[in-house]
Amino acid sequence: MRRRRLADMIARIGLLLVPATAALPVLGAGPAFAATLNVCPSGCPYAEIAPALAAAHDGDTIKIGAGTYDGGLTVDVSVKLVGAGANSTIISGGGPVVTIGEFGASSEPTVSIAGVTITDGITRSSPESTPFTGEEGVFAVGGGVEIPPNADFSGGATVTISNSVIRGNRVAPSDTAPTDLDCPGGPCPFAFAGGGGIDSWGTLTLSNTTVSDNRVGSASGLSALASDADGGAITSFLGPLRVSGSVIHGNRASATGPNARFAEGGAIAAFGGTVKVADSSITGNHAALVASLPDSVEMLANGGAIHVAGEVPTMRISTTRIDGNSIRMTNSVGDSEAFSGGIHVNPGTDFTMSNSVVADNRVNSATLAGSSGNAEGDSGAGELQGTISNTRFTGNTVTASSAAGDATAFAGALMYFGSITTSVISDNHVHASSPKGTVFAGAGAIAVDELGATVRTSQLSANTVGANGASGSAQGGGIFNAPITDGPPGGPLKLVDTRVTGNALSGSPGIALQGGGLFIENEPLTLTHSVIANNSPDQCFGC
Repeated sequence: MRRRRLADMIARIGLLLVPATAALPVLGAGPAFAATLNVCPSGCPYAEIAPALAAAHDGDTIKIGAGTYDGGLTVDVSVKLVGAGANSTIISGGGPVVTIGEFGASSEPTVSIAGVTITDGITRSSPESTPFTGEEGVFAVGGGVEIPPNADFSGGATVTISNSVIRGNRVAPSDTAPTDLDCPGGPCPFAFAGGGGIDSWGTLTLSNTTVSDNRVGSASGLSALASDADGGAITSFLGPLRVSGSVIHGNRASATGPNARFAEGGAIAAFGGTVKVADSSITGNHAALVASLPDSVEMLANGGAIHVAGEVPTMRISTTRIDGNSIRMTNSVGDSEAFSGGIHVNPGTDFTMSNSVVADNRVNSATLAGSSGNAEGDSGAGELQGTISNTRFTGNTVTASSAAGDATAFAGALMYFGSITTSVISDNHVHASSPKGTVFAGAGAIAVDELGATVRTSQLSANTVGANGASGSAQGGGIFNAPITDGPPGGPLKLVDTRVTGNALSGSPGIALQGGGLFIENEPLTLTHSVIANNSPDQCFGC
């Protein structure tokens, strides 16, 4: 199936999330009065940050002047790190550059960081690796910032990063561990890479901060060992995660080679805790899975920008642009499955989005020469459920192509159930192609998922669906509401004060074209003060 849990990921190697065997002592009991410790290249009590941290107590402020300072730091007291500005104060190197708190500690600090750039970190192994896998180098997270879990895995440090830049950090495992899954050469190897910019098991708040050009997995250029590559910019395992007034741009998560099985969240992968994103932009991020495994092995790629697991109780997105992200999977042996070019939110999460734009995100799924497998791609903007209002979904695309098998592509904008109000879903595109197999393409705008959808005071226009192959179909240029094998089952559909206009189907000779505006099969449809017009080649099939 296409949805998995964090526990499932760890279970694949036959292990549990096990806390440290003994709680570590509480560090950094502070003096009665807070102090300011000054760091600068010359003329200050400290020329580097590490000695200042060693001397600091809870409540102190470490003021860091302009200059470039060595990374590889551990912050184990509750302090404020204040730089001279992201363009002036650079913390560089280490793996991670900054670790906040200590793995397995009974108490974790509260830390704020402002006015710095954190860069050039390279992480090949993390403190979680040995407890999780029994080996160093198998679990690697947090190229720039690492916030490890506390003793009982209830959280970690409380961290606020503001007016800063986290860029150019890299994460890749240096070793693998066998799993109890069967791959062609024996047990499937497991190796995890995540959180190119930040890995958080605690409470993380980003404000007016840029997280850019971080890399995990094979995208890092360090190795191609990773079976799983998640969160090119940020992984959040326990949460909560808050992002406001920030830019997350140009991050990459990819798994390539014989081990490659999962790539999720080009920008953010959230596995637990609440998530809130406001007044931000998440643009130009990419996740890719280049596989060479048969269909008997579980594989998938999803969330060009954001992947949210079902263990996340709530996610809120407001006044945010999610633009130009992409998800891609290829397979030279078996099937290929890629979905959610923008946002993927698993069922179980209470999701709302308002006053936002989700545009020009891309899904590409392909089985290559040498593979007889099938290719499936869907959800150009995302696979979502919940409440959406005052949001534009435009210019998103889904492409699926198979060299020798079947090709299925659907949901140019959304695979969805819930309520959409006062929104625009336009100019999204779906295309499926195969020279030998059967092709299916559908749902230029929306594929209705299991609990149904209500669309109010909205516009669905100029969406297209195309299919090229020896046989097959193109259905639902605007909305598709019918069962899809291993896809959405469809559900009740209500259109209220909504326009479905100018959507179109196309196909090569032998392709059946049905429902330029709507395709409905065995599902109730309620139309109230709505218009279905100027669609091609027809208005509605099954209405």
